[in-house]
Amino acid sequence: MMAADDACSTTALYAYADVTVSDGKTYSVETFYRSKDRAASKFIKEDGNTLHVVEGPYTWVQAGGDVELAGNFQRDFALGHQFHALLLHFQDVMTDIEPATNVEFAGRKVSALRGMRDTGGVAYLINGNQPGQPAGMRFDVGDLKIEIHASDWRNIDGVSVPMALLIDDGSRTFDYRYRTVDTDDKPMMWYYDSVASPNLDEIDILRLHRQILVAHCMGDAAMMASLTAPVATIANRGSVGDTTPEEMAARFSQVFERRKYSAYIDTQYPRVSAAQSGDIGWAIVQVNAKGITEPAGAPFDEHWAWVMLAQKIDGRWRMAGNASNRQP
Repeated sequence: MMAADDACSTTALYAYADVTVSDGKTYSVETFYRSKDRAASKFIKEDGNTLHVVEGPYTWVQAGGDVELAGNFQRDFALGHQFHALLLHFQDVMTDIEPATNVEFAGRKVSALRGMRDTGGVAYLINGNQPGQPAGMRFDVGDLKIEIHASDWRNIDGVSVPMALLIDDGSRTFDYRYRTVDTDDKPMMWYYDSVASPNLDEIDILRLHRQILVAHCMGDAAMMASLTAPVATIANRGSVGDTTPEEMAARFSQVFERRKYSAYIDTQYPRVSAAQSGDIGWAIVQVNAKGITEPAGAPFDEHWAWVMLAQKIDGRWRMAGNASNRQP
């Protein structure tokens, strides 16, 4: 199930940990979190790095120079390692949340919050002795029960975060010692700047759509122009016409003077496809735009659906057409 996915969000969580496994292995983990639909976990090992990424309806994995789309197991793996996001934003990541009692954790019965995982299974956020400092979590996936124990809580920039985690999957333990935990807000393009494009057509078309939303959030007409093909065909309000990047910049300079966007939300997962030729693709989207109209500051709250045509030009996907409608 998708949560409302706001392109204007500046929520961010970055963490870097060194890991020691009970079998003697060592490696590091770097995580990037914007929302449960924008999250990446990078495993840094001597024999090479592996990146597991959740991006809207997609999951992709990069190992060395190989990149491929993946399924729910890898999606669960990528999100399951966003430990600080799970501890601090449990209610944003899980669904059907309710209090639970008599939950087994560390050999005793405790109280917790219980939530359902989108990829299957149950998660428990275990109540701690101090407000805002959970004792840890438990994941139940089939017969597997994974305990995550949080410790070494520190106040970093006004937020209480654990700098140590001990994960017990029933056969091994993983000792996480964090060098960095950063909960500060980040620019709207932070996730895309941090997690490089995998050069998969579906992902790049999805990113094009999201970057168009971000350009609205930022009020950046030049960015809108940079995302536009040399000639793009627009169908809207009963008319069809062509536009260029220069015309797009001029038009949106005027739009952004009047309209200030505070939220631009995908209310369902975009439906993205790419032709086998590899140079044409499209995205069918449903969105909710919110903000104010100047000079009076009158609020707007609009629901739109559109089809965006994308064209790959010199190796880069750009918006080549759009047919839109607004909900009355």
